[in-house]
Amino acid sequence: MSPFVNSLSRIHPLSTETMGNLTSILKRKLFRKGNTLVRIGQVPEYFYFIERGLARVYYKRKGKDITDYFAIDNQAIGALPSLFSGQPSHKAIEVLEDSTVIYFSYAAFDKLCEQHHDLERAARKMAIIGILQGQQRIESIRFLSAKERYEELEKLYPGITNRAPLKHIASYLGITQVSISRIRAGKQ
Repeated sequence: MSPFVNSLSRIHPLSTETMGNLTSILKRKLFRKGNTLVRIGQVPEYFYFIERGLARVYYKRKGKDITDYFAIDNQAIGALPSLFSGQPSHKAIEVLEDSTVIYFSYAAFDKLCEQHHDLERAARKMAIIGILQGQQRIESIRFLSAKERYEELEKLYPGITNRAPLKHIASYLGITQVSISRIRAGKQ
């Protein structure tokens, strides 16, 4: 069974028929480090699941590259506002290491959700999980110290501090690379 299908069926049980139909729309590809899955200004068509590897969503503000979030081994990633609205994306998705990626057309997935209510429920629950994670991220930025945010990063993305470039981690946390070095050295 596909790791993506397995992941969804852990959120909500899927029938054998639903799993088969879902599997039929999935594509799998190795993307090399540095590949872009979605460009800023592009209207995305696909949703992505990082089976093995690492990717990030980022945007540009005042000439600065800012990491919004990561996806690491068996995590989903997508330019969701644009995917759902059909508007050009103000974010991009970059592969940070050679990665095996499962991807599928959002339109095809939406059509399957109309036919299979168990898949629709799983997708709804997955969306709720995403909303809750977004809320947790907002609260983290507002209320936690840099050290606490760094510790949360390690819990959310196990092993990422040894895999992602420090500049992207610092950007995600909203701190400098020097601050990360101090946190790692136990000085903060």
